[in-house]
Amino acid sequence: MIAPKVLVVEDDSFLAFEMQDILGGAGYEVVGPVATVAKALALIDAREPHAAFLDCNLDGEYATAVALTLTAKNIPFVVVTGYECESLPDAFSNGVFFRKPFKAAHLLEMAQALLGHGRA
Repeated sequence: MIAPKVLVVEDDSFLAFEMQDILGGAGYEVVGPVATVAKALALIDAREPHAAFLDCNLDGEYATAVALTLTAKNIPFVVVTGYECESLPDAFSNGVFFRKPFKAAHLLEMAQALLGHGRA
């Protein structure tokens, strides 16, 4: 069985690599992690992920273009944020909100829910 590809877009390097380790350890193919809008958009085009975990604020820049691209390509995504969902631009409304900080088990539950099945 081919491992589902999961894009990780996160500007906190510690958190990004933690997500990479958790998802990769559970059998997902991790695309990234990347910390900028431009790199995320390039990976979406090049690697066509099945799902994504998206930090909405990348070093002061909203990842609105990434959320809109994921939505246009029908790629489900989780908005990983410390913000209240009501305060975010509408582009993020198609994502599932996931609060920072999180536990590894919750991250894997979100991945399974996005992809419609379990792994590992």
